[in-house]
Amino acid sequence: MDVDVRSLFLSREGRINRAKFWVGAACFIVVWILVDAIFGSSIFGRIVKFLLAIGVAYPAYAVAAKRFQDRDKPGETALFGLVPVLAAIALHCFGLTGDPTGSNAIGWICRLIYLGVGLWFAIELGMLKGTPGPNHFGGDPLAAVR
Repeated sequence: MDVDVRSLFLSREGRINRAKFWVGAACFIVVWILVDAIFGSSIFGRIVKFLLAIGVAYPAYAVAAKRFQDRDKPGETALFGLVPVLAAIALHCFGLTGDPTGSNAIGWICRLIYLGVGLWFAIELGMLKGTPGPNHFGGDPLAAVR
């Protein structure tokens, strides 16, 4: 599998297959885990996580948009999941979701957002096949693999 990193993370054009989606998702997850392990939940750590979330917002959108387009849906569909997740991350980073001993109501709502969007993206983008053959977003990304 040949992954063009620049195209994967910076372009919203075209389609990607499930394997490339998982490569992109794995990159985001690994970076988030590393930042959390290094900086923890201190105030500085929360600021770093917020800045990281802002920094990866467009690359995450680009990856998800291309995958939605492979499923013959507009790339903007990704915003229905990514905007609430970004808002939940911001609430958490600003300390509005509870304290280290437990979550408040906002914290539980944020957890439901993470769970719902995570399941939706994992199933729709990571497990379900794309449109076979070309669609109006481009050619079949698996055509080159076969």
